[in-house]
Amino acid sequence: MKKLTMDDVFKALAKPLPDFKIAPKRTALVLIDIQKLVDSEPLLQEAVKAGLDKKQVQNALREYDQRVEKVVKNAQKIMKACRKRGYDVVHVKMGAQTSDPRHTAKINRKADFIIPMDAERSKFFDEVEPIKGELVFPKTNGGAFTGTNLDFVLRNMDIESIILAGFLSDQCVLATALCGADIGYDVLLVSDASTATTQENHEAVIKIAKDVFLKVKSTSELLKIL
Repeated sequence: MKKLTMDDVFKALAKPLPDFKIAPKRTALVLIDIQKLVDSEPLLQEAVKAGLDKKQVQNALREYDQRVEKVVKNAQKIMKACRKRGYDVVHVKMGAQTSDPRHTAKINRKADFIIPMDAERSKFFDEVEPIKGELVFPKTNGGAFTGTNLDFVLRNMDIESIILAGFLSDQCVLATALCGADIGYDVLLVSDASTATTQENHEAVIKIAKDVFLKVKSTSELLKIL
């Protein structure tokens, strides 16, 4: 007989989070930090400055670039479908209020991550640029709910569930999903419209979160039920 692991035990006892209805006026698409902040060029420059071989770094970043590009394209597909079908589209933007380190979250200050909102790197990717009438929430920290009045606004809009896409699934997306679920929202993460620092981290987030505090669907699966 195979020796049982704790993973086997929890899988046998788990009661998966039930599905919930996705509907206009009750569901909002929340796009997390789909900005040029995640471009690989600054990462390359910083890695080389840290002493790493440029060519090897470029090879390592190639897979990352492919994942980022895929996320942006899928987020664009979802955004266009949501606009067409009457869903509210919400954009969350990471950045510092000014270049003064005191004007941003301590966690970012400690990591020396001070990029003003109006900097080139803070701009949204062209594919997901907000249009007139769409909400934009600037934040200086990770989670959208803890760093903005997003919860206040969504509740006043009678929003009950949120669709999450964006960057990074092991950081700001995860922080938003956890808090959102804790305060009562049904949360759906689009697996291929978000990614992490590494593919392994992204898969780990999905493994620990799926059917526990959020539901997970691919872009194609989501488009069928919008």
